[in-house]
Amino acid sequence: MYRAIRSKLFPGISPASHLRRRGKPYRTERKTYTKHSEKSIHNRDSVIDERGRFGDYEGDTIYGSVGKGYLVTAIDRKSRFLVAATCKDKSISSINSAFREAFEKASLKIKPLTLTLDNGSEFNGYADIEKDLDLEIYFADVHAPWQRGSNENINGLLRFFFPRGTDFRKVTRAQLDAVLDKINNRPRKCLDLLSPIDYFNQSVALGLTI
Repeated sequence: MYRAIRSKLFPGISPASHLRRRGKPYRTERKTYTKHSEKSIHNRDSVIDERGRFGDYEGDTIYGSVGKGYLVTAIDRKSRFLVAATCKDKSISSINSAFREAFEKASLKIKPLTLTLDNGSEFNGYADIEKDLDLEIYFADVHAPWQRGSNENINGLLRFFFPRGTDFRKVTRAQLDAVLDKINNRPRKCLDLLSPIDYFNQSVALGLTI
């Protein structure tokens, strides 16, 4: 019927006069952009995109459940070394404190140079994180999780240890460190079957830390 109306087979009936959308086509494309255009992922140095050095992290949060806190995570793009910390809520102050703790408590001291995040409102205090950790923050496009693929993948692995509904307020630092130790000592195909820790230590031994 719609094709017939558009083909003008019915005298006096047209898309403009009888169709609800007046014959306008549906928009199916989805635009992706960052709310922080001045800090867009597209402004990152090419060395970050190419995983050319240590210290370029991807960050995110993992939700526990209503009123059960969050887990803040960050993974080094080159070595896949993971740092994390729990926080009681999604407030800017809690998130920022968790990032500081995550890097301070890390078993491997890979100095963070950059951190790429999504556009969640919990990261609106990013300027304080930049100042506290002396790094540069970038934001991925909206609806583009593949731009932080390493972090998305590791968060999926963390769900094995901390399934949905986990009360992160009750997870101790010792319990979290035990999980991080297992993950960071796990061989990775992308690292020629070395673990993130072994990969970094081998690179240090060979003078390849840049």
